[in-house]
Amino acid sequence: MKKLYFILVLSVISLFSSCYKEGPRGPMGPAGPAGKDGEDSAKLYYFDVKLKDFKPSSYNSSWQAFSFINGYTIKETDLVYAFVNLSSDGNGDNYWQALPYNEYVDNTDFFIQHSFGIMAIDDDTGNNDYLAGDIMFSLRTNTGVAPYTNMNSDAMLHYNVYIVPGTLSKKAVIPENVNPRNKEELEKYLGKIEKHKVELIR
Repeated sequence: MKKLYFILVLSVISLFSSCYKEGPRGPMGPAGPAGKDGEDSAKLYYFDVKLKDFKPSSYNSSWQAFSFINGYTIKETDLVYAFVNLSSDGNGDNYWQALPYNEYVDNTDFFIQHSFGIMAIDDDTGNNDYLAGDIMFSLRTNTGVAPYTNMNSDAMLHYNVYIVPGTLSKKAVIPENVNPRNKEELEKYLGKIEKHKVELIR
């Protein structure tokens, strides 16, 4: 009886083995979910900074405004690209300019230098009003005077900051045929990105 049972089992296994045939590979399944809190997605953050939010600093005779990104801390491995919207191209048109950038005023030698930085725990400036990973927007002139006539006004500078997390291996290096200082080219290369409006400026 045991011998008969053993032969029966072998027959069943043989039957399934002979019926198995490897067919064509099926279509790829849907993409998995993004990493925690979207950490594996490129991001675009909008900043509207009033001139009165810029405070004079003895460091490099500049005016600085600090902001933080809620829910995301910029890391050393991230790629960060920043643009400011300006309207002094001579034609009255607004345009986006990659930072850093020297904005020459009225066809003179006077310019406003627009720049940005990512704050570390200690930047040696003695400024303790920020946290690691905060963004600093900076204005300074080549003559040392205030960048704009009324630095206490509600007039705004508009910034766009793109962050490519270091975890995105394919995005970690921008290819040579893409100019990261060209906003349209950068957005086209990054494809779908998360967009966040940042409200708090300090």
